[in-house]
This record gives sequence, structure tokens and C-alpha cells, in this order.
Amino acid sequence: MLAGASRIDITPQSPVWMEGMIRDHKSEGIHDRLFARCVVLSNDPDAREAVAIVSLDVCIIGSETALRAKDAIRKLSGILPQRVILAATHTHSGPATIGLFQPAEQEYLSELELRIADVVADAVSKLRSALISVGSASEHTISHYRRFANEQGKVVMYWEQDPALGHLKPLGEPDPEVGAVDVVDAQTGNRIGLVFNHAGHPNVMSGENYMISGDYAGAAARIVEDRLGGVGIFLNGAQGSVDIDNWRHRGWEDVQTLGARLAAAVQYAAETASPTEDDTLRFASVRYKLPRRRISDEELVWAAEVLATTGGSVTALADGVGDDYKAVLYGRLRECQDEEIDVEQTAFSVGDTALVSFPGELFTEIGLGIRAASPFKRTYIVGLANGCIGYVPTRRAIAQGGYEVDTRQLDDSAAEVIEEMSLALLRELSGGK
Repeated sequence: MLAGASRIDITPQSPVWMEGMIRDHKSEGIHDRLFARCVVLSNDPDAREAVAIVSLDVCIIGSETALRAKDAIRKLSGILPQRVILAATHTHSGPATIGLFQPAEQEYLSELELRIADVVADAVSKLRSALISVGSASEHTISHYRRFANEQGKVVMYWEQDPALGHLKPLGEPDPEVGAVDVVDAQTGNRIGLVFNHAGHPNVMSGENYMISGDYAGAAARIVEDRLGGVGIFLNGAQGSVDIDNWRHRGWEDVQTLGARLAAAVQYAAETASPTEDDTLRFASVRYKLPRRRISDEELVWAAEVLATTGGSVTALADGVGDDYKAVLYGRLRECQDEEIDVEQTAFSVGDTALVSFPGELFTEIGLGIRAASPFKRTYIVGLANGCIGYVPTRRAIAQGGYEVDTRQLDDSAAEVIEEMSLALLRELSGGK
């Protein structure tokens, strides 16, 4: 196995619109810098056979941006586009890269695509003989299941009511696993990179924050690098139904606290990791289409009534969205509901460990289902990778309602199709096991 790693600064150089929350003006400064972090793995020196995994300190990476960045990578490094995973950490304090709530920062995106190509090229230039170990740990204090039922049976989101103060029943369970893929120089034993995976929502800083930050995921990567060496590469998981404790962790000290907790779990996973018996890199990918959600006539009438009052304007919020945003969204979804949504998933494995990407926010229970049925001993979901098609709730969650259900783009059947396609991809990767 050959491996190389690199990181490069991707902090915006001027004020930008920010992604993740509804805000009413551009950023006001930089709290901590943003990075693109990359590890390249290959069976031989031919870069065309390599896999590149890039972690980006942004909320979302759009599919068009990903395609252009992959093309730049191919031209600069030779790595084939389908062998690249570009994964957003999902910080809610980064530049607007897709324009969910505010205009996308096109000038920043043009620069970002080139920086992504540069960080991959630098990692390729550092390819050397490497050894890989894989370990896991549990972290129960960062991510919490964020959907609750109140006494009336209505779905309440974590940020809408403090669970500690109300009679609320959680509607699911979080995923506490922290996976770590440790890559070290075979000759010196020095760490090249440490890839770590955990499902969470890096939004300690709410929509009232106007400072650029990688949030707790960025803090965790920095701590891992400072404490353990190498490049610390955070990959988010199936995090669509989990969140931070919005009532206890809402300041810069909490960004550092949660980052330190995640880094501690990563360190334990790395220190207890087992070497892979087979270090052969295997790769597979698949492309398919999913049907869009259909907006009913009743939903469209409701949206028109809201729009008659708001005029299409949307109010800034610390968390979530209001009816004003949902009314605008329903109109957009109705216009394109007969179109299908393209999906690309990439998977690779080393030994009995596999990583599989998905371009959106899978509910945690979907990720757990894929992991349980996977032919691999360890399977990690890489969410928000190579695009973003929004939330993917389960049918059970759709029947319950709530924020993610109201704002999804996909048809009710999406979760089952995605799970089926993910497992087929993993079986292909395992040789049909």
C-alpha cells in the first residue's frame, strides 16, 4: 500500500454569505481557519489506480462543484473522477457553497475547486509505502437523537424545546461509534494521516454567529494533528437525525470542548487499532436515479397563502426554518417534481474495512442498517460527499413529520432504494460475499 496526505487552507479571503443557517448578512470575521485535508491511497505508483479522500471544512459540497474539482484533479494528478470522494464536514459556519438560504459564493467556489486539486496533487507527490490499522471507539456526549414526540404526539426538534425540561420521548437512537483508519509510514512509523468518522451536526455556533469556523469538527482535526501528528481527516457519517445539545453547547468554548471529546475518542481508536491483514485497496462505484418528492395541491395552496403574507421573504433564524422558507421551497419542488435526482456513491475497502459515500444527509438509522447488513466487519458511511440531495428520512419518520421531513427533496421510497444500492455496492466490493 502507498499513501500520502496533505492539507491546504481554504479560508475565504473576504466576507462571504454563510451556509447552514438562515442569516441576514455576510460573515464578520474569522474565528478559526478552514482547511481541505486529503489522503491518497494506492496499490501502486500509477495515480490512475489511486483513491483520493478529501475532507472539506464547508457545510455542503454541490454536485457541480464536485464535478469541476474532480476534473481539475484528473488533469493535475491523473486520479480518475469516480475514484475521488469530496466530503463536507458540515460546519454551519462556513461559506455558502450551494446557496441553500443565501446566494452561493461563486468566486470562492472557483478558488475552492483549484485548491482541492492542489491538495490532492500534493498528497500524490508524497506517496510512500504505508501500513494501515483500523480501530473504533464510542463517543456518547456529542451527538444526540434530535427528534422527539411531545405529550400530544407532535414531533419536536431538539432546538425547539429542552428535552431536560419537558416530557419528550426520543424517536430514535444516535450512533456513538467513532471509526479511525490510521495510516503510517512503513519505514519510519510516522503517521501520514488519520481518517476518522463520526455522525454529527457541527453547528455549535448557531445562525446568530457571523464568524467563519470549522466548528467542533475543525477543532477535533486540529487537536488530532497537534497531539498525534499527520493529517487529521474528519468524515461525517449518517447524521441527518442527530444533533448537538443545543441547550448546553452554544459558544466558542463548547466548540473546543466537543472537538476535544471527539479527538480523545479518535486517539483511543488509533491506540487500540489493529493492523489490516490484507492491505489491498479495492474500489467500486455506482450511479443511479431517485424520484423526487411530489408536492400535493394542498401543500401548494398552503404555500401560496404563506407567500401572500411574506412576499417570498425569509426571516433569519438561529436554528431550523420557518413557514416562510418552507413555502418558497414547496414552490421550487413543485416545479421540478417530475425530474429524477442523480446519485453517485463511491466505496473502497482495505481488508475487512469499507467506506461508502453518500451525497446527502442520511438518517442515522439508515446508516446503522447498512452497517448491520454489510459484508465487511467495519463499515463507515461518508455522508455529504460528492454533492448534497438533502435529508433522507425513513418511512417511519416521514409518517411522524418534522423539520427534515418537511424540507426533504426525495420521494418516500428513497431510504429503501439507497440502502439496497449501498449494500449491493458493498457486496461488489467484497467479491459477492
